[in-house]
Amino acid sequence: MPFKDVVFYLVCAAAWFVLLPLMVVGGTIALLSYAVFSELKENILGRAANPDSKAAREMARRMCLGN
Repeated sequence: MPFKDVVFYLVCAAAWFVLLPLMVVGGTIALLSYAVFSELKENILGRAANPDSKAAREMARRMCLGN
């Protein structure tokens, strides 16, 4: 097996086992921060959020809490 093939497979393994979990954790953090800031906006401004942001907050809660 040529050295270039070995390096290619190592890079692919690094992408799957290093970059992919980082993207998943980053996405979870983004959803959680969006939910937190939506709650803060609603509490500070005293306005009800529009249905789309309510649905996004609920989805973020379920994903982050594992429900």
